Amino acid sequence: MAQKVDLTRFIPSMARVDGAEQPVLIPVRRWYDALLFGEGDEPIERWNSKVHQDLNSPTASTDCWTWTASVNRDGYGEFSLAGLTVRAHMILWALEHGSPPAYVFGPKGWEKVHLGHRCHDRDETCEGGPQCLHRRCVNPDPGHLQLQSHSANIRAGLAGARQQRKTHCPSDHPYAEHGFVYTDPRGTTRRYCRACQNGLRAAEFVGSRKALEVAA
Repeated sequence: MAQKVDLTRFIPSMARVDGAEQPVLIPVRRWYDALLFGEGDEPIERWNSKVHQDLNSPTASTDCWTWTASVNRDGYGEFSLAGLTVRAHMILWALEHGSPPAYVFGPKGWEKVHLGHRCHDRDETCEGGPQCLHRRCVNPDPGHLQLQSHSANIRAGLAGARQQRKTHCPSDHPYAEHGFVYTDPRGTTRRYCRACQNGLRAAEFVGSRKALEVAA
């Protein structure tokens, strides 16, 4: 989906997105400046101390580097830098490739850019979601992390298709009996089990109650 973008807030550049060099917009990032011009190697040493890079680590595949510190609600690693919370998988990638772009210009105009997990896209057995260990992978190799347009990221991850194939929640409650979907304040459609959630996310519901549909 094309985005309306204030071009004065970004630095125009070129980057390899979806496997091809394309025009991109890169925001000024305080955490990236701190990574490059901070005190010595302290940030990267601290980052390294939170990563498993051996075969005995809790990992998604043998060559994933697993983030072992805190993760956000979506399952992505979090790293504190310059007073900001940054997704952990961006740190070493940015050190090697530069500050990741926020938008890429494609056939439909400006579109958001993700630093997508290719290791997840290749794993047909992974159901995705916050428990997916691929989301904790911080290996900057192109086989693991790659810049993707928003539409390519959705197609590659097949997250929607995986969710639609599920008939039961993680606690094995049938969605047809106990399930519902709703749209959160960010516009993302989410699927939850009534029996498990029991109204815990009621404050996040938007729109009318008619918008809640029993998930089949």
